[in-house]
Amino acid sequence: MTDTRPWTEKNIDSMLSLAAEGGGMDAVVVVTGSAVQEAFWQARLEAGRGQICGPDALVLAVEEDWPGGAGNGLGTLYALSKADAKARALYGVGLLDELGTHRAVALYHTAGKGQRLAPLPGSESNNKPAVKLPGALDIGGRLTPITVLEAAIRQTAIYAPSRRGRLSVFWGDQIFIPDLPVAYAASHHVDILCSLRGMPTRAQWAAEGMDRYGLIAVRADGEASQVEKIDYDMAERLIRSEVIGVEGGIGVSYGSFSMSSALTQALLTEFAPELRAKSGKLDTDPHFWMPLTLDARTYCATMAGKGVPETKAVAHYGRMERVKNGLPRSDGCLGLFGAVDVGRTAWWWDYGVLGGYVANNRLMLEGHAEARGLRRFLGAAARETNACGPALQLDSESVLVNCTITSGTIQRSVLVDVIADSVCAQDSVIVACGAPSIRAEGALLYNVCKRESVSAGQGEVQAGVCLPPGRFLTLHTRLDRNGREDWE
Repeated sequence: MTDTRPWTEKNIDSMLSLAAEGGGMDAVVVVTGSAVQEAFWQARLEAGRGQICGPDALVLAVEEDWPGGAGNGLGTLYALSKADAKARALYGVGLLDELGTHRAVALYHTAGKGQRLAPLPGSESNNKPAVKLPGALDIGGRLTPITVLEAAIRQTAIYAPSRRGRLSVFWGDQIFIPDLPVAYAASHHVDILCSLRGMPTRAQWAAEGMDRYGLIAVRADGEASQVEKIDYDMAERLIRSEVIGVEGGIGVSYGSFSMSSALTQALLTEFAPELRAKSGKLDTDPHFWMPLTLDARTYCATMAGKGVPETKAVAHYGRMERVKNGLPRSDGCLGLFGAVDVGRTAWWWDYGVLGGYVANNRLMLEGHAEARGLRRFLGAAARETNACGPALQLDSESVLVNCTITSGTIQRSVLVDVIADSVCAQDSVIVACGAPSIRAEGALLYNVCKRESVSAGQGEVQAGVCLPPGRFLTLHTRLDRNGREDWE
């Protein structure tokens, strides 16, 4: 019988079943910001095998110990080099060798302060990807909230069958559910996830804010170009001058990409001096994809707008030309840079900012298909994980995961890992909290554990921090504040 359900639903089915069935990525590399985080994620993901990644997956957490940060371009290459050495030490195999033998390798970037999500990363000892979501995993026989990173690994596993012999790179703070089939035949040295559409009108361009994003433009032959944050007039000029083509569509880049083994090795070779010295900072869009897909004149003009001297832009363009010209012509890749469409109505849940974190958790309270999909994806649909007393008045909309609550009233709220005698919550999100009584209205409580009652009003945010030796600090902010500005 033909399955007529939307692809979003069918893709969630695949995401939930892959790890248990031994599918997904053959190797999972996590780039962390410290040695402590490296140890945490190595242990955590090994314990989550069969739920997040496959039972036999190589788990490799590495620290990006690069002064000042490497950028996601050099950072990817540096992490891959470190993971290759760690794989030899832990598993007796080289990660780069695994790529060459058609194994699927995924790398997740998590380093960074998480200022836009503040104060939640601070509540997790500055471990941004460990921020908790309303779902549960069995870690060492104990129900434990799923983290943002684990959700991202679960979601992206569906690309593994199409990416044997390729390195996939994802961001550890966003989850997307494609509304198109995800199986495809990789036909380019680089392919990047994006949401494609026909060339919009000027009004559509403005309404959709396309000038705020990196864009992927696809020619009729499937070859694509990366352009960064351009307005409608600039896009039209680039099309008229045939610098880019949009016959195959144009759309917002998701940033996540995959590379052939050949291109991965070529980049490692070209930038070996920087990797050895741990010097420089290169990002994928302006320093890899744009010089690979744009002509020298357009590239240098674009970089001049970023304050990069022409001599420096020309020199870097020459290095990327050397990478491109050195690629083998007989490795099965038909092109250089391609696009993988996730669909115009894909679900995209960004947990990298505080407002997005609250909005996406509140999304689960709704009754439409996307809300049901999010609840199912995170494992928040069943209430059997809770131990609630008969005196608790709980509406049908609220979502509770692994909570022990004796009494109270809960309306249109999301609670995970909450222990309290009494909870009165309305339009709130409460995560990993414990107190004799909790009262919240339109608020976010996160990791708040106290011996006295806890209360938060409209728009308030409270996040708890454990400080040695056994001290507890509560950080306070509001949903309408900019966490990055506060921490700066």
